[in-house]
Amino acid sequence: MTRPRILCVSSDRSTRASVTLALTDAPVNVVIAQRSTEAVERLDRESIDAILIDASTVANVPRLVDAVEAEAPATPTFVHWGNAEAGDDSVAVLSEVVARTDETESAARLADAVTNRIGSGPTDGSTDLESLAAELTDDTDRNEGDATPADLPDDLAAIVSAVRRRLVDVTSPVALERILREEVTRNDRFAFAWVGEYDQGEGEIVPWLTDPDSTEWPMQRTFGIGGGEQPLLERAIRTGDLQTQQHVGDDRDAVPFGDHAFERDVSAVAVAPLSASGQRYGVVVVYALEAVTEAERRAIRSVADAASHVLETIAIRGQLEQQGRALHRYERLVETAGDGMYVLDGHGHFMTVNDALTATTGYSREGLLGEHASIVFDEEDIEAGEEIIRSLLSGGERTDTLELTIESKRGERIPCEAQIAVLVRDGEFTGSVGVLRDITERKRSERKLREQNERLDAFAGIVSHDLRNPLGVAQGYLDLLAETESLEYVDNVRDGLDRMETIVEDVLAIARDGEWVADVEPVDLDVVARDAWEYVSTADASLSVAETATIEGDRARLLRLLENLFRNAVEHGDASVIRVGVLGDRTDAQARGFYVEDDGSGLPADIRDEVFEESVSSSSSGLGIGLWIVREVATGHGWSVTATEGEDGGARFEFAFDADSDDRD
Repeated sequence: MTRPRILCVSSDRSTRASVTLALTDAPVNVVIAQRSTEAVERLDRESIDAILIDASTVANVPRLVDAVEAEAPATPTFVHWGNAEAGDDSVAVLSEVVARTDETESAARLADAVTNRIGSGPTDGSTDLESLAAELTDDTDRNEGDATPADLPDDLAAIVSAVRRRLVDVTSPVALERILREEVTRNDRFAFAWVGEYDQGEGEIVPWLTDPDSTEWPMQRTFGIGGGEQPLLERAIRTGDLQTQQHVGDDRDAVPFGDHAFERDVSAVAVAPLSASGQRYGVVVVYALEAVTEAERRAIRSVADAASHVLETIAIRGQLEQQGRALHRYERLVETAGDGMYVLDGHGHFMTVNDALTATTGYSREGLLGEHASIVFDEEDIEAGEEIIRSLLSGGERTDTLELTIESKRGERIPCEAQIAVLVRDGEFTGSVGVLRDITERKRSERKLREQNERLDAFAGIVSHDLRNPLGVAQGYLDLLAETESLEYVDNVRDGLDRMETIVEDVLAIARDGEWVADVEPVDLDVVARDAWEYVSTADASLSVAETATIEGDRARLLRLLENLFRNAVEHGDASVIRVGVLGDRTDAQARGFYVEDDGSGLPADIRDEVFEESVSSSSSGLGIGLWIVREVATGHGWSVTATEGEDGGARFEFAFDADSDDRD
């Protein structure tokens, strides 16, 4: 049959030895747990038939009993008080517990063994548990529960009460150190006390020297943690338990300021950790003139606990104040920034906006907060922003930029550049932050630069396109002059060169001024049309001016317009007749506009609405850059121009002087 296993819970070596010796001849196996936590762990992983608790070394017996009941409710539990004079009879406790358990053979043999060996009192070689506890040199299982003044002798209760009362309003570590030192040393039990800060980075305990004139102790030093030189300090920091050494003289090097303490008749030292919520702040070290009793341990632990909570409060308050200052700085930066700033939650709703964004959008802060981003961004921009967020989350980058458009409350569309960053907490996406910069001026500059580049391209086309015809005419007359040696062709050559000079001057003027119209004067439509005809190689085509009118325009630019239309009709439309006339029924000298049409092949239907675009007119369709120049000249005069189909199926171009008029013939 399996031997019953009895668990002895005691932090006293002598007691554990006495129990083991007493049960040597009994049919049981004794296992040991020095701490309450270790006892509970053994119950969780091992088979235990009964438990014997040494109450003199376990500070909170009810708590341990409750834990046993939770882990192993059917396990007999014996509490040995070790104080027969006080009426605490272990045999009685044993009997009561056994009576409430199953009457198994193992339990019966166990009850007999414990009753015979322990219940009758200390056996040979054993020692009274209470006296043994006072002789401990290293006790680490004493933090079971928090002592209250009512649980302590009057003088110790006074220390705990005074410390708690004075720490209520403490807001600085300096005041905390002074209160602990003053109140602990008011009692004749203790010679000195000091508080040391734990520097985790350096691995040191640094004494707080807040009032050097009040003590003769040599506090100007630090104690390294981790090298084994200061076991009491190291164990207190590592385990979070109170540590004691009952005889300083036995190992002065193991005690902080051990030589100094020994010279001042210090007998024992206690080191209590200052920690709360997993944060280790330091230690409080107390030097006693006699061996540290259990009551004194509880008092020191209670004082340390109160100080730990105060330090936690000071630390939290400091963190909150620091965060508050940082938040205030950030808020000021955000509110005074010239760029719009916002924070969106994970679903795209505005959580924070600054004044610059409300000014840009025209919405109030209340009008934006809680609303979806679609209130100011269109669907395409939102999708682009979501794609950037996904990219940032998967790629590990911090920020990215996006050009988008804000639609204000007034309906204005404002181009912006957005700097986007993601917000991640505990690995989860919680939202995004955006900084919006108005790039209207930049877009205007880009558009102007683009137009200038287009204009430069147009100039290149003009040089190769518009100069070609007058140059060809001049060269033709020079050939005739060479063949006939007749000076009658000299004027024609001169006219061609003059026309080339005019075109060059026009190009230079536009390049300098960016204008397609300079000097406006009354111009006869018939005269300017026939002059333009003379500068174009028209082959067998003919010009017909149906009716004329006086036009307010820049004659040189108007010549350019007509030349390009004539040349386009002949070279690209295979026209034989080109007609020029006035728009609408005229009964007076003021024309509403004019037209130019031909009987050629006409304009391709699929590009008729786009023939004036530079990219179309210079494409492979063969229309040439001339029609783009036509539009620029017309626009420079404030005219509208429309491309349509003529009466004979050819191309017809109508120029309306009133750009807002919708009447067209």
